[in-house]
Amino acid sequence: MYTEHMTQALAIAGTPIHAQQLTATQTLTTGKVDMSLVHRCLFILDLGPFGGTSPTCGAVLTVQESPDGTTWTNNGTVSTLTVNAQNNIGTSEIRADQLGAGKRYVRASVVFTIGGTSPTIPVACLPLTGEAIHKPNSANNDASVVSQQVTT
Repeated sequence: MYTEHMTQALAIAGTPIHAQQLTATQTLTTGKVDMSLVHRCLFILDLGPFGGTSPTCGAVLTVQESPDGTTWTNNGTVSTLTVNAQNNIGTSEIRADQLGAGKRYVRASVVFTIGGTSPTIPVACLPLTGEAIHKPNSANNDASVVSQQVTT
C-alpha cells in the first residue's frame, strides 16, 4: 500500500520555463532549485509542433549550479542535453551529490537556436524534484503551482 501521493513526493521546485512560442534564437532559464531540500532534480525539456516555412530548432540544455542562487556556472558532472526535433521531449537529471564544492542551487539554461522563415517553436522546461529531505516534497513547490489534484 502506498502512503504518499505523487503530488506529495514530487515538487516543481523552481520556476519553469512556461510554455511559449519562440520566433528567434534566445536563451531561457528556469528558476533556481534548492538542492539542500531534495536529493534529485529532473529537468524536462519539451519542443512542440514547429510552425512556419522550413522551421528548425536546436535546443541545448545545460545544468548550472550556484552557491547563492545568483552567480551561475555550468555543472561539470552532468552532460548537456540536446533536443532538435518537433514533438520531442528530453530529460536531464542531477543529484545533490553531483554539485561542485560549496554549490547549493541548480537551474536549467537552455539555448534555443531557431531557423527558418517565420518560425514558431513551442517550448517549455519543467524542473521536477524528488527524494525530499523533509516530507511532503510538495511543500517545496514554486509559487507558480496553484493547484494539485489527487483522486483517492
